Amino acid sequence: MSDKPKMNLAERRAVADYKESTFSKKLEDLHNAAGFPVDVEVDWESMAVSGQQDFYARDDYWTDIFFNPTTKALGEVTADTMGKEALTAELKAIKFHYDEATAPGMAFENGVKFEGGILTINFKPFSNADCVDDRAKAIRTTLEAAL
Repeated sequence: MSDKPKMNLAERRAVADYKESTFSKKLEDLHNAAGFPVDVEVDWESMAVSGQQDFYARDDYWTDIFFNPTTKALGEVTADTMGKEALTAELKAIKFHYDEATAPGMAFENGVKFEGGILTINFKPFSNADCVDDRAKAIRTTLEAAL
């Protein structure tokens, strides 16, 4: 990731637009699904693939890759009192990033970690966007195994 060039102006603008138009609502959805305002960190620099800024606002770029599956998984974990209590007690933060060397193409469970209260999601942007349920299952399974 250290060799990755810094985002150019067009990419920074596209990220800013996404954060304002879409991510603010997705963050609210994540908090609602978790049942509390969990700390959410997004490494936009790693997730913003160079030259693809025209696609950032599309649902199949970040929204259906990172945020909708995580929201769905959190909602499934917190569907009952036991799940809500376990998640509230253990989940400290959610971190989203993209590491080209380790992000899975399809074996989504390999892109999810839950350690020390930190849920880390590492998926490839703009890839297999129709697999929202598969990503959500990988996230939910990882969480449930650790809670």
